[in-house]
Amino acid sequence: MNFYIGNSINEIDEQDVNIEFSDELLDFVYKLSKQDSFDMSKLYEIDPYADVEISKSDLSEIIEICNYILDTSLIQNYEEPDEGNQMLKNLVQIAQEAQSRNLGLISIGD
Repeated sequence: MNFYIGNSINEIDEQDVNIEFSDELLDFVYKLSKQDSFDMSKLYEIDPYADVEISKSDLSEIIEICNYILDTSLIQNYEEPDEGNQMLKNLVQIAQEAQSRNLGLISIGD
């Protein structure tokens, strides 16, 4: 899936800056959540096959989840830790950019 900055699916341009986030990494986050008491549901509940509007009010929590996984080195258990690390950092960056523009994120599914 790809994340774009915007409040609605109709207002995004697929040529705009976006980041890719793999379905495998989303599955990994879901499995992590079963082993850890930290609530990661705002991230793993995003449907990777659908187009989803993520409100600006949810961005802080998504950033917090990504940073938690990075800060606790849990990403080292992912099959491609460097790739997973970069995808999480990219998601944090685009979410922070959306916050600075007072917008949400749109996830375009596969």
